[in-house]
Amino acid sequence: MPLYDFQCEKCGETFEALLGPMDDYPPCPRCQGLEVIKLPSLFAFQDKTSYIKDRERAIIKRTADYLKDGKIKEAQRFLNKALSYNPSEKIKRLSESFEKRKPPKGGFLIKPEVKILKNKG
Repeated sequence: MPLYDFQCEKCGETFEALLGPMDDYPPCPRCQGLEVIKLPSLFAFQDKTSYIKDRERAIIKRTADYLKDGKIKEAQRFLNKALSYNPSEKIKRLSESFEKRKPPKGGFLIKPEVKILKNKG
């Protein structure tokens, strides 16, 4: 059974009570009055701005992970797709900066590994 917050309209007492889906509102524990109202719970409210900021941070982190791995095209593709789902100002600016960026001429230079052999002499 869920726990609800109530307030008595007669004396102003605020209290909690466990209620089933078909139960009536409980009387006030202080004055035993039946004029009680159910208060909205904090868990009933969802802060949309914090959700958007968390989503934005996750998008930026994943983009940074692509860049660390050297996957610039994948990062750009991911940002374009993320922009359609989360069109925040920060994501727009980041996506525009990727569109202006050009790959270096000749592609990326990958250096081969060097093996050092010792001469036994």
